[in-house]
Amino acid sequence: MRRFAATGIAVLALAGVLPDAAAAAPPDGRGWELVTPVAKNGGQVLAPGQLSGGGAFAAAAGGGALTYSAPASFGEAVGAPPLSQYLATRGAGGWSNANVSPPALSGSYPEAGSPYQLFSPDLGAALLSNGKRCRGDASAGCPVANPPLPGSGGPPGYRNYYLRRFGSGDAALITAADAPALTLPADEFEVTLAGASGDLGQVALSSCAKLTADAVEVPGGEGCDPAAPNLYIWSGGALRAVNHLPAEPLTTPGAALAAPLGAISADGSRVYFSELEDGFLYLREGGATKLVAGGGGAAFQTASADGRFAFYTQGGQLFRYDAVAEASTPVAGEALAVLGAAEDGPVAYYVGAGGAVFRWAGGGSQEIAAAAAAGDYPPATGTARVSADGSRLLFLSEASLTGYDNHDRTSGEPDAELYLYDASAAGSTSALACLSCRPSGARPGGDASLPAAIPNGSAPGAIYRPRVLVEAGRRVFFESADAILSTDTDGRPDVYEWEAQGVGSCEAPAGCLGLISSGRSGEASFLDASASGGDAYFFTDSSLVGADPGAVDIYDAREGGGFPEPPVPIPCEGDACQGPAPAPEEQTPSTSSFTGPTNPPVRAHKVRKHHPKHRRHRHPRRRP
Repeated sequence: MRRFAATGIAVLALAGVLPDAAAAAPPDGRGWELVTPVAKNGGQVLAPGQLSGGGAFAAAAGGGALTYSAPASFGEAVGAPPLSQYLATRGAGGWSNANVSPPALSGSYPEAGSPYQLFSPDLGAALLSNGKRCRGDASAGCPVANPPLPGSGGPPGYRNYYLRRFGSGDAALITAADAPALTLPADEFEVTLAGASGDLGQVALSSCAKLTADAVEVPGGEGCDPAAPNLYIWSGGALRAVNHLPAEPLTTPGAALAAPLGAISADGSRVYFSELEDGFLYLREGGATKLVAGGGGAAFQTASADGRFAFYTQGGQLFRYDAVAEASTPVAGEALAVLGAAEDGPVAYYVGAGGAVFRWAGGGSQEIAAAAAAGDYPPATGTARVSADGSRLLFLSEASLTGYDNHDRTSGEPDAELYLYDASAAGSTSALACLSCRPSGARPGGDASLPAAIPNGSAPGAIYRPRVLVEAGRRVFFESADAILSTDTDGRPDVYEWEAQGVGSCEAPAGCLGLISSGRSGEASFLDASASGGDAYFFTDSSLVGADPGAVDIYDAREGGGFPEPPVPIPCEGDACQGPAPAPEEQTPSTSSFTGPTNPPVRAHKVRKHHPKHRRHRHPRRRP
């Protein structure tokens, strides 16, 4: 059954029954599917923020697959690191989980947890580290004990990163072919992941060592000077140095990738970097370096997918750089940061000096909201999201932007609410909508939230931003500690979905809101979604299927999903529990005919229906 609220946001509520409690089923005909295995070898799964080293998490863009880290090895792995990595795939009868952790010696990953850093959108490839030299004691001076991955071409003992192509071999980013340029022995060599393109075809590495013939290495106390790093791009199986100043044949050490996300174009032809000493911003393109912003203090924000357009702040102003014209134009005279931009660069959202949110397009700016949360920016790590075409902005704010009283009913302080701006409705009252405000108009009891970037270890470039704004900005996933809908009764954070009219099963002009998690028993947190939003993954300590005995698990709320529950054994009492009587030693031949009264007719007994609330009970949450 579907019910729609009459207060601006439509509410989608479908009736359903949980194995352990009555609850509303998720919208869009979704079915809950248990992704993680029931048998965990005495271990458990934890959300990214609860894992030492962060862990690597990502959903396949096409759906039906998920990768995650866990502190226990409950699959087939030999010498697993502190965090094992799993690849879960959906089959006709359920989900299977494979432990894909490479063999590792104890203590090899003290700062990173999992060897895996990033995954490609289809989860068919991954970037991983081979461990830390000295196995936790870098001052001792010793090489990496783990051997190179077989067939990868990596030199033994050196810190390295590998591109693992599942089913088609591994490739070391630093190979024996780079050894002639290496002047440092393995026990003094360090390298750090600085960033990568989305498909992992372009990977940025930072190291003070000389890895190419044109790189300059600054000597240090042990090896080279870590305060004078070079920046390298691995692409097509080869390394190239990036940090050349204009017209300089050799690198100028002391460089950094402009941002862990957005600074490398999709094809790697354009790379934005900065020099730490002078604070200038540069672009490396086609073997030449261009000065983007001189004078110091330039802060890169984001760039278009092809790298042609880049947004940066300097001196409290916002600028847009055009790599073809090799010129910058002012966007705003007063700006704090950028929230995000369209993939092709003609649209950007930014926060002004006074805190208001603006949309810039076609050379002009328009104020669209009075305030945004501080955690919404910068674009690489903030919570705000922009649709690919720049028409929609998703952000959080503690300001009352649509007239809803968001002061917490208990503390009296304003709660953060989630807002979606739609440029196609600019000028109307529907352009800015509060997705997390209670349709009833009652004051909230907790904050709404979005996942920002998931970090993995200490490497600055090992971050992933979960998909929360999909279907061209017409479908949104978020968390809320507030019971936005009446079907959310557990008093704990839950996962919600909002979708526009015509998306999924939504038919309401103002859009539809529904619960992705149960809302009835236990806490839930959003993990990731497929590109279409047909798969929505979340953590929960609720048992949403009969096979789940109770623990923290990952579920997929999948459109048209759900697997048949196994039949429940019929209970027996007394003699009915005994097996068939043994056959006598001498049996009388049976007869095929029988005369006498027939069996009485079977009468159906009425089953008294219990109200769902009489069936509610909770499973205590297992804590680590």
